[in-house]
Amino acid sequence: MPEYATGAYAAAQTQTLSGPQVLLQLYDFAIAGCVARDARRASAALVELIAALDFDHEEIAGGLYRLYEYALREVKAQRFEPAHRVLAELRSAWQQALGAPGDVTGV
Repeated sequence: MPEYATGAYAAAQTQTLSGPQVLLQLYDFAIAGCVARDARRASAALVELIAALDFDHEEIAGGLYRLYEYALREVKAQRFEPAHRVLAELRSAWQQALGAPGDVTGV
C-alpha cells in the first residue's frame, strides 16, 4: 500500500478513537519506537504524551512529566531499554486505571 494511503488510513482510524484509546496508542507508538530502536518515532510519541499533560492536576502531571522527560533523554541517547521499561509500566498502569482491553493497536 502506498505510504500516503497508509497515512490516510491511520489518520482516519485515530479520529475514531476515544481519549483513553489515543493515550494508550501513544504509549504503543513510543514503545514500538523503543523496540525498533527508532529514536525519531519514540521521541515523537513522547513529545505528544508531554503535550497532553494537564497541569491543572499538578502533582500527577508533574510526576508524569519527569518520567516522560527521563524517557525522552534516554531515547535521544540511544538507550532504549530504560525508556521502554518506563513506558511499558506506565502503559500498563493506565490500561488498568482505564479498564481498557489489552493492546489497542496490535503493536
